[in-house]
Amino acid sequence: MGRIHAISFDLDDTFWPSQPVLEHAEAVFYRELERQAPRLVARYTPDDLRQQRIALLQHRPDLRHHISDWRRISLIQALQSCDYGEQSEAIANAVFADFLDARQRVSLFDDVEAVLEVLSQRYVLVSLTNGNADLSCLPCSRFFKASLKAEDIGISKPHAAAFEAACDAAGYAPGHVLHIGDHPKDDVHGALNAGLRAVQALMPGVDRPRHEGAEGYFDDWRQLPALLDELQQLR
Repeated sequence: MGRIHAISFDLDDTFWPSQPVLEHAEAVFYRELERQAPRLVARYTPDDLRQQRIALLQHRPDLRHHISDWRRISLIQALQSCDYGEQSEAIANAVFADFLDARQRVSLFDDVEAVLEVLSQRYVLVSLTNGNADLSCLPCSRFFKASLKAEDIGISKPHAAAFEAACDAAGYAPGHVLHIGDHPKDDVHGALNAGLRAVQALMPGVDRPRHEGAEGYFDDWRQLPALLDELQQLR
């Protein structure tokens, strides 16, 4: 194992709890549909729209790596089925913009920003997410060299190419990059498979099974600097 020079971070359920954020964004999404597309709301429940998005993946598996386009295209199709015609794309874009704005209204876990400031003085920091959270909306983005989203790089975790893109952005080979995230498959397994080192975040309120291949675990961000110091001794 090489010395750690850079850290790649997952976002959802590592920096903040994702469930309340997504629930709020979904509520905003449907409320805007009630206002802008009442015929659609009369025909489709929120669950119906979710099932349509899932069904769309069967025909467009490439959209799995483009989560924003996935939601927007599915909504356009639903609007067209309700006879919104040429208005469908404009309505979908407007409603999705409101959803995306709500999606960025996150509440960081305790001490995230303070710990990131400390870590940024020791390591190059990048973020790597499968979601459409925009780190640049947060003050802590100033500690990061780069912020990568699957929809921008065209591939999602756990694919090795996603982690390779994070390493390229950090400027270090995989053996010198540590990935930190909550998901046992997408984050820990994916990182290890791509040649990175991995630590699993097990934050309160986030129900994730422990991946036994991780080099370490934390459930409080204040634990992270000391854990990283320990890992540096294992090289």
